[in-house]
Amino acid sequence: MLALLAVALLATAALAQPPDAPTPPAGGPPGDAPRWGKERIETIIIGKFSTELNLTPDQAEKFFPRFKQMQNSVEEMMRDQHERREQLDALSQDPKADKSKVTELVDQNAQHQEQMLKMKQDFLKDVSSFLTPQQISRCSILMDELPQRIHQFIEQRREMREHGGMGGGGGPGGHGPRGREGY
Repeated sequence: MLALLAVALLATAALAQPPDAPTPPAGGPPGDAPRWGKERIETIIIGKFSTELNLTPDQAEKFFPRFKQMQNSVEEMMRDQHERREQLDALSQDPKADKSKVTELVDQNAQHQEQMLKMKQDFLKDVSSFLTPQQISRCSILMDELPQRIHQFIEQRREMREHGGMGGGGGPGGHGPRGREGY
């Protein structure tokens, strides 16, 4: 069973990355650090979802391409949202800020948040055709936790690079909330 799950993880990892993506050496060369970091995060996400959802190889084969597609859409929207937040931040410092521009940016952020929620709902509805109700509910929880966990992982990596040491997971004993390993 473990061997079968390992094969499924390798297959889903291959599906989640472009075929021409280079594989960095252990630790990743300094010039490849940002790309290696994203690939590392994707690998951790795949492992976390596979483990937490207890996906069968057949489920994993169906799940991860859909998940990757949804994540790509969400990432694009989050980049747009980040740009709007930067504009709002600049406007918050400007005593002569245009009120209509601020209102427009706030409205766009609210629309994007609604769209991202709809994407999540559509994704969960899509995968409900092959996941159990328990897997769907756990998937929903993991998706809600994902942005915070990614941020924590990035911060831990940054601290490790700055201090040259190895850090633990998301809490005591290297575990995140509810005793599960952190991302």
